[in-house]
Amino acid sequence: MPVQRTLLERIRRPGPSGARQLRVSAGEVSDSILKNLQDILNTAQGNCLIDHNYGLPHMTAIRSAMPRSIASFEAAIRTTIEKFEPRLKNVRVVHAPKRSDGMELRFDISGVVIDEDGRTTVRFQTFADEDGKLVVK
Repeated sequence: MPVQRTLLERIRRPGPSGARQLRVSAGEVSDSILKNLQDILNTAQGNCLIDHNYGLPHMTAIRSAMPRSIASFEAAIRTTIEKFEPRLKNVRVVHAPKRSDGMELRFDISGVVIDEDGRTTVRFQTFADEDGKLVVK
């Protein structure tokens, strides 16, 4: 099965009228995954009506238990991505603070996208901004 944009992306932007496209570029897939990760990782669990497990534990619980909570937050990010972003396989999440005290919420996320052309490794970086929102690049 070809790797595609999400269903909602295809509904919002169907492309030129009458044109059907089964394949998309690796860049389009990567951009689509990035947008989906931004949505997933910035939704607190319990805030999605169709699945109460969608999203991450609330940020205040993570910050109040730092640094003990970092390993469990890494695991929560990985598990959430594996469940809600099926195009990304072999997901790895690594705490990667830039400050020497290790108290910064910054993570490197990597995984593999498998399509009919083979395997493509993708990497994203995420960090918590001043408002507690996770920025994914």
